[in-house]
Amino acid sequence: MSKMLTAEIRNLFAPSKKGPLLVIVIGNSFRSDDGVGPYIARKIKKCKKNIIFLNAENKPESVIDKAVQTKPGKVIIIDAANFGGRAGEIRLIEKNDIPDTSLSTHSFPLNIIARIIEEDTGTDISFLGIQPKSVQLAEGLAEPVKRAAEKIISCIKSMD
Repeated sequence: MSKMLTAEIRNLFAPSKKGPLLVIVIGNSFRSDDGVGPYIARKIKKCKKNIIFLNAENKPESVIDKAVQTKPGKVIIIDAANFGGRAGEIRLIEKNDIPDTSLSTHSFPLNIIARIIEEDTGTDISFLGIQPKSVQLAEGLAEPVKRAAEKIISCIKSMD
């Protein structure tokens, strides 16, 4: 497992001149590793004013209006994603690879939410997936997933 995030992923968190960076985290903390997004949001707490966090939990459609109102320069959606990798692997996921139907623990398809935000803000959206070990009913993250979350948290904090 790589010790650091790729340059491409680190660059996602770099400030934008167009507006604040909006990070939308998604997940259900009662479904083990599916809670990785909310875990990241809880650990960050405060960032400088050019990074805004929205914790959508398991209802990503609930943050659409808030996301549009922030007038973001960039948007990153972080979610547990089963892409067949090793537990804790972090991957930039292409929009075309996000299914039109929801195959995860939330009911509304992410690509539809992203399309709405993109159309209403003119901002590109990036998807950052973290391979879960388990999404069974349980609290807490598996160690490899927690380490992946800590890498992302360190990267975001280094942008402060």
